[in-house]
Amino acid sequence: MRILREDDVAELTWEEVLDALEAAFLDPRRFHQAERVTLPAPHGGANLAMPCADVDGWFGVKQVSVRPGNSGRARATVQAWYTLFGPDGQALLGFPAGLLTKLRTAAVSALAAERLAAPGSRNLLLVGSGSLAPWLVRAHLQVRAYESVWIWGRNPARAELVAAEVLAAFTGAPTRPAVAVAPDLETAVRRADVVSVATTASEPLVQGAWLSPRQHLDLVGAFTPTMRETDAAAVRACDVVVDQLAAARLEAGDLHFAAAEGWSWQDVVGDLHQVMCGAVARREGRPTLFKSVGLAFEDLAVARLLATSAGVA
Repeated sequence: MRILREDDVAELTWEEVLDALEAAFLDPRRFHQAERVTLPAPHGGANLAMPCADVDGWFGVKQVSVRPGNSGRARATVQAWYTLFGPDGQALLGFPAGLLTKLRTAAVSALAAERLAAPGSRNLLLVGSGSLAPWLVRAHLQVRAYESVWIWGRNPARAELVAAEVLAAFTGAPTRPAVAVAPDLETAVRRADVVSVATTASEPLVQGAWLSPRQHLDLVGAFTPTMRETDAAAVRACDVVVDQLAAARLEAGDLHFAAAEGWSWQDVVGDLHQVMCGAVARREGRPTLFKSVGLAFEDLAVARLLATSAGVA
């Protein structure tokens, strides 16, 4: 088995990742994935295993540890490892999967926003200042030419670091967006066209009363039923799209809380496969909400790119 480094994963291009994930969502029946295995960890953390196989015989498993308390200890909140087996059953690749997770998570959000955000959207707000934050901004900027990007985080100093990292990615580029830290969350949400939220919050941050019909809300955190980033009013106000309904019903904390407060799962307008196929599109007069919990076939689709680049495919 060949062991890769995150530097090897970093050599993948956004174009490659976006194309691979678009193809996966266009034909998700090519993949066989079991329910995510989730085990508790101390202090509100979690341990997860995400297996998936495809019709070509490739099989991969990602193991993930989530430790929210690490944010105050200069350690990664999310740590992961991926093992990829070839069609003959041989273990071919093993590598740290932190960057894989960031790439595929950010790319899926960008693909959804590309199709669900209102035409002419120019202002992007990123809520959260964790390690995923700059990758989400970069991914969204691959699919839309946002003029302004705002970063909001509970820790303003950390939000400043994220803003600096985003700007550094555009060093030498002919054009780049204006990037700034948002001092007030409500004001920033009301001004933004697209709001991407990636936190480990367990209490609502974005309120439904702040939303307007022109907006698109991208919810990336709250991957367990006990976590939430928005209130129920935000969910009720939006046309809700999920990455996959079965996974969302198990794991999407924002939607679980909303369902307990009067919203219905029957109000989900579709999943990302239907969006990709053109069966579901943005409607006038209502904001859209994309809830992502992350799917094992996203990891496998990107891992197969790595197998090709490593020469083991």
